[in-house]
Amino acid sequence: MMKGFSLVELLSVLILLGILSVVAVARIDIDPFRSAGFNQELRAALRFAQKFAITSGCDVQVSVVAATDSYSLNLRGDAVANAAACLTATGAFAVPLPNPAGSGAFSGTAPAGIDISNDLSFFYDRQGRPSIAGGSINIDAQTITVEAVTGFVY
Repeated sequence: MMKGFSLVELLSVLILLGILSVVAVARIDIDPFRSAGFNQELRAALRFAQKFAITSGCDVQVSVVAATDSYSLNLRGDAVANAAACLTATGAFAVPLPNPAGSGAFSGTAPAGIDISNDLSFFYDRQGRPSIAGGSINIDAQTITVEAVTGFVY
């Protein structure tokens, strides 16, 4: 006498598990995960801007725009030649900071359904200090804060 499951029993269990998984996946709300992921991405961008400003000696502008739910990091327009040019650069922030992870500008847009509530624009000087007396960005129910003087992001 053989012990085990018949083919019909195994197929029945697999079909039931498939139906349950389809129902369970449809009920999972992934927006909180996407919001947290974008929050971490923006925090990392702010920290990178500060570290780049310190190591390169160039002012780095951080611009967060609520209307487009996006952010960008830029250098001064006349500071593209070399680090020495950054010390005397006074132009507008017109040059996108290159993304170290690949080609293109260091910028990002929130996923669909994720909302940035307020604008924030400032720059980090070559000592890593923000040009504002502190500020915050609200992403859905989460807040990112930039400390005055130190530029610490939390």
